[in-house]
Amino acid sequence: MRETLQGKCVRLRPVKEEDYGYFAGLKNNMFTQAWNQRLPPNFTPEKMRKRFQEANDKPNSAILAIEKLDGTLVGNINYSEGVPRFEATFGIVMGKEHWGKGLGEEAQELILEFLFVERGVHVVRLWTQTGFPWAQKAAEKLGFRQMVRFRENTIIDGKVVDSLYMDMLREEYFEQRKLLDAVKRP
Repeated sequence: MRETLQGKCVRLRPVKEEDYGYFAGLKNNMFTQAWNQRLPPNFTPEKMRKRFQEANDKPNSAILAIEKLDGTLVGNINYSEGVPRFEATFGIVMGKEHWGKGLGEEAQELILEFLFVERGVHVVRLWTQTGFPWAQKAAEKLGFRQMVRFRENTIIDGKVVDSLYMDMLREEYFEQRKLLDAVKRP
């Protein structure tokens, strides 16, 4: 993977030592971590460092910091290829104070371009919850479609909600963005 992916508002870069405290705060935030609402918020910078290093040691996987071009850290984005160069899953976590400003959308576009154009994957997937309707809308805006709905399997703010597994195929990515080198199915 290239060291840095840069857009007009954000860059995706390797995680720095000083980032782990911020990421621990995001992981301990019961609102931004819907998957973990049944777990005690006990993540420390050291725990985050260990988890990130383990994830980054896996082939065809990475966790990257998301920062504004002025250097303000806003969150992280990760991807992992299951079958290399065929399918990948990605996720994003950002501080709530940075939501609704287009930063997450641009970060996701950068990782999608990397996965579809540079890595050549066939399908990219993500998870979200119905308790975050704006996240589902954001994924749909990027071109993701609902693939699977897991009913009543996550708790957000004391409410049981559904989890959604969404995906986008390579040809859909190229068609939606009207890119010239779109890959057609045989």
